[in-house]
Amino acid sequence: MTTMTEALAQHYAGVVLENQSWVSYQWAKAQWTVPLFESGHVIYVLQRLLFAVFSVIANFFILFYHWTNPPHPKFTVLKRSRYIIRAHLLSGTINVALPVVAFCTTNKDLVTSIIWITVAFDVVHLLTVIAQTPNVNGQRNLIVPAYQFIAAIKFVSMCGLVWAARKQSLYSIERLDWLWTVWANHQTYAWVRVWIVFLEVCQACKESRYTVAVIVAGTIGAGQAYGFMPILGLLLWVLAYHSILERNTYKLMALYREGKTTRTEVENKAMQCELQAMLQFFHEAHHSLYNDNRYKARTSIAQQVLVDGGYIKTVVDDATADASIEFAPLNTIPHEVQALCIFKTIDVDGSGELDLTELAQVFICNGVSIEQTTAMCKLAFTKYDTNDDGVIDLDEFTAAFQAYYLYQFNDLYYILRNSGAMLKNIINATLHEDYRASGCPFAGIPMDYDTKVLDWVRLVQDANRNAFEKAVNKVKKGLSRTL
Repeated sequence: MTTMTEALAQHYAGVVLENQSWVSYQWAKAQWTVPLFESGHVIYVLQRLLFAVFSVIANFFILFYHWTNPPHPKFTVLKRSRYIIRAHLLSGTINVALPVVAFCTTNKDLVTSIIWITVAFDVVHLLTVIAQTPNVNGQRNLIVPAYQFIAAIKFVSMCGLVWAARKQSLYSIERLDWLWTVWANHQTYAWVRVWIVFLEVCQACKESRYTVAVIVAGTIGAGQAYGFMPILGLLLWVLAYHSILERNTYKLMALYREGKTTRTEVENKAMQCELQAMLQFFHEAHHSLYNDNRYKARTSIAQQVLVDGGYIKTVVDDATADASIEFAPLNTIPHEVQALCIFKTIDVDGSGELDLTELAQVFICNGVSIEQTTAMCKLAFTKYDTNDDGVIDLDEFTAAFQAYYLYQFNDLYYILRNSGAMLKNIINATLHEDYRASGCPFAGIPMDYDTKVLDWVRLVQDANRNAFEKAVNKVKKGLSRTL
């Protein structure tokens, strides 16, 4: 009977381990004569190398972008979030770059050092992933469990790498195989961006690109590291998470409905925010507010501000009578005008002030968890509500959320400037009656985003009436026992 040691010796026979890098070893053992789906077949080795090459190229552009551009402001409002996002970027960069060196070098001492450095920074990166998962973009009833599962696979890979690094009897090549599983799983984020670009080029999945990209990329990274089993596990965990979340959502909706008359106004508002955050899990959360259905229609308010300020002008050619629309360059629009545009679009009731619900909705629409939304709102009202009137006015908003309104205005400006491609009947824009009356070249012309809003009233009253009624009855029984 062949022992494990003899099997390993046979597996590595004919390979000069001390003089080869991991890449050269992989290529040296590749053969056309072995069965097609064996790990030693040339096709198997080629797909690994192609995965690595495309991942490295994608990571170069991704890291360049993140090191040269500020993060989304939802990660910069709180001091804790700023530290987490910086640690995430630094540890991610090291874990992307250093293993590539280990795969290509023949220096075994350098390989050992890189393995332990990778482990150390992988711990940091894993902790930052866990911290940021509640605040991710996309449809979070799918994205959150997907990231949780990817983090679990990352933890398993890291534990395997530690075991391999400590096991003195292992060949260096075997340790590098474990390093490969860690590195391959780490490429999930790179392939998320690859799929987002691919879907954008194909103009597909417009309202859910990030969600689709994360699910597909998660199967690529985990599949490359461990095969099919993690893919199946990912799908099962997403389904389980969705089921639990759906049940908790109905329960919260029932609690809100049944106890609405007995709670104070403050308690009702707090529960509204919590319910809104829960429902947001079933709705795509975007970086830009103006990709969200609740704010798309309000872009016309910002348009009017810019028209009134002379930053959008209609120019008519005297010779041909042709009209064209001119935008002032983005960098010439003062920050206070940008702040006013954003403030007016999120001031839903038009009161000139933001209450807790309006401010919280902004963060929730950006995919911020209810816990972090609460912390961000608390910071705004305690530090920047200078007159202690319980609302945030324009001046206080401008002082508190500069990074936020500058980021959002950049997206808003892009939408307005490129709205010609989104408008229906754009050829007749200058003849529109509302345009002649208001002077706004976009007034009254509907934007065609081809977006469908998830109708929660229909969802609860029709398809899921039984589940909702069960939750209501359960809450009623619980209330009756406490009274």
